[in-house]
Amino acid sequence: MRDGRLSFLATPAEPEVIRRQESVLILLNLTLLAAIAVVHLLFGPLLGTPAAIFFVVVMARFLMQTIEFFWLRGGEPRPTGRVLLRYASAAIWVNIAFAFAVALVGGKEETHYVVLMVIPVVAAAFRYTPLGIGVVVAVTTALTFLEVWIYYQRHVAMGVTEYFEATNVVLVYAVVATVVAFLVVELRHDRERLRTSLAELESTRDRLVSEEKLAAVGRFASAIAHEVRNPVAMIGSALALARDPAGDPAQREQWNEVAAQEARRLEALTGDFLTYARQKRPDLQLAGAATTVGYVAEVARARFADAGLEIHAECPEELVAAFDPYQIQQALLNLVVNAGDATPAGGRVTVGARRGTRGGVDFYVENTGPAIPAEVVPRLFEPFFTTKPRGSGLGLAISRTIARGHDGDLALDANGPSLVRFVLTVAPGAAG
Repeated sequence: MRDGRLSFLATPAEPEVIRRQESVLILLNLTLLAAIAVVHLLFGPLLGTPAAIFFVVVMARFLMQTIEFFWLRGGEPRPTGRVLLRYASAAIWVNIAFAFAVALVGGKEETHYVVLMVIPVVAAAFRYTPLGIGVVVAVTTALTFLEVWIYYQRHVAMGVTEYFEATNVVLVYAVVATVVAFLVVELRHDRERLRTSLAELESTRDRLVSEEKLAAVGRFASAIAHEVRNPVAMIGSALALARDPAGDPAQREQWNEVAAQEARRLEALTGDFLTYARQKRPDLQLAGAATTVGYVAEVARARFADAGLEIHAECPEELVAAFDPYQIQQALLNLVVNAGDATPAGGRVTVGARRGTRGGVDFYVENTGPAIPAEVVPRLFEPFFTTKPRGSGLGLAISRTIARGHDGDLALDANGPSLVRFVLTVAPGAAG
């Protein structure tokens, strides 16, 4: 964008950066305008009251700047990047013209309203190339000396000291422009370095994610091979022994039963693999949590009828939430089975639900068995990790996947010598 009035522009910043910078400059200008008006009102008897045109110019610019501020920070649609650049460039020259006009109509000796030109000098250091900054400083310098010359042409003869004071003022412009421009260049360089570093980090992250996915696939395949190998080996051995014509018929029948049991185990493992790998999105529907909790408790009572366990259900009848009843039942059953297997005879397993502290619904399963060993806790939700001799290690992983599908989570909430509790949350947004 180096055509016409934008030829002095340095590398354009993002629209939001320009909007923020211009808003700060406007607020600074408004503060100075208000201060000038207050000073004249408070010290009018000493300084003398300026002409009415002075207050008209100040108030008009105050109103303009207020409108510009709300235009920049107002609602949608906000000005585009090119419009903002044109505005920022034009604002520099408008502020220069305004500062010169105020200095002319102020009608006071040694008031030096041209110091208001510091603001457009700062803006130029943000927006322009060194050539553009030099032009702005040259113009503000010329106008500062011109204002002094015009004042003394209208009033009294000018002394050399007035040129000296004007020189001090323009030196301020040069120093401010140099310092701000240097800082802006450094900030731009830092921003570019940060962008480069961010791009490298994103590239590294993508590569690590890709490698982690490949590693996860490898672990998944290895776990499947490990879990499937044993049943297949057992089936092969059992069928080979069952086909031996010299074997005892009762033994052959026993080997056939072993093959059938391993086949059923292999089918169950395959089902768990598919459930974990192809978890469906929940079919959310408004349902009573008590119904789901009661169903899970009844299934648990049937499963552990001969284990000497107490199965309890706890849930307010009025507790309603939006969730997939089938998936939540599946997740809770996984938790209940684990709890029942870990609870000694005479122990107690409780499945329940309550309103969550953040407005959601918390389903929980707790048991009175021994605490989970500390070395096992970090790996509880790791796929294929199990402490059971014939478990697939997918129960807790599947339950957590279901919980997260409901925008919630599954966590170990308590792990003591007499109480172990898992809590499955349904997100507040789904609660009824």
